[in-house]
Amino acid sequence: MHRALIGLFRFVPLRLMYVVMATAIPVYVVVDSRGRRASYNFFRHRIGYGRLRSALHVLKNMYCMGQVVMDRFASYAGRCFGMQGPGIELYDKLSRGAEGFLLCSSHLGNFELAGYLLRPRKPMKVLVYEGETATVMQNRARLFGEGNVTMVPVREDLSHIFILNSALSDGEIVSVPSDRVYGSAKVVKARFFGQEASFPSGAFTMALQRGVPVVSCFVMKVSAREYRVLMDRLPIPEEGSRNDRLQALAQSFADSLEKVAREYPDQWYNFYDFWA
Repeated sequence: MHRALIGLFRFVPLRLMYVVMATAIPVYVVVDSRGRRASYNFFRHRIGYGRLRSALHVLKNMYCMGQVVMDRFASYAGRCFGMQGPGIELYDKLSRGAEGFLLCSSHLGNFELAGYLLRPRKPMKVLVYEGETATVMQNRARLFGEGNVTMVPVREDLSHIFILNSALSDGEIVSVPSDRVYGSAKVVKARFFGQEASFPSGAFTMALQRGVPVVSCFVMKVSAREYRVLMDRLPIPEEGSRNDRLQALAQSFADSLEKVAREYPDQWYNFYDFWA
């Protein structure tokens, strides 16, 4: 099915594919009761929309997620997207430096396209979770490889940590998803949308150990063929205990994530209770 979808994108207009995809959204909303509730609670209790408006934004949220999926497959088929925004200048500046740096990504927007289109001036290692089909992983590896980006799968023996640490030592770029715990016990608490939430501590621990710059990165869809890159360089705490510094850095990321999520609430693809 994935190979057929990639084939369709080679000659079917992107907007037409959006229309076809949109017809399935109401069915998906009905079937995915857990995701529907989580999305509704986000708009109702975190963003502060009324009941009807929250329900409408649940549909829009899932439609936007469908667009992101379509755009990824369109990229596999050779379609190009434009990227603009203030984050590109910071990214280029850090990429030209000799020092490695850490990109904290999230499930807000379409970060994967950054690896396809923002060609780094130095090697980049991207931490990934191997839950996709072989077709998706093969196409990811192909497009990442064209931009000097290498995927590093999460391993039970934790060998991925050594690879990422080595990359930072060699002055490379390391990208780590920083907004989902995935059952790990290594978490750090931060205030997020007015309530305490758990964030994975791995990226923040690595940054403090290595003393490298830390940047939050969000790639937001603004039109059918255009994305906006937003980045914040997070302050590295220099005083306090290790735990205090870790918590402060995590809070800086949570604040950056919340700022962009409030601007683009329909593009935060988090379909479970983040605050549980």
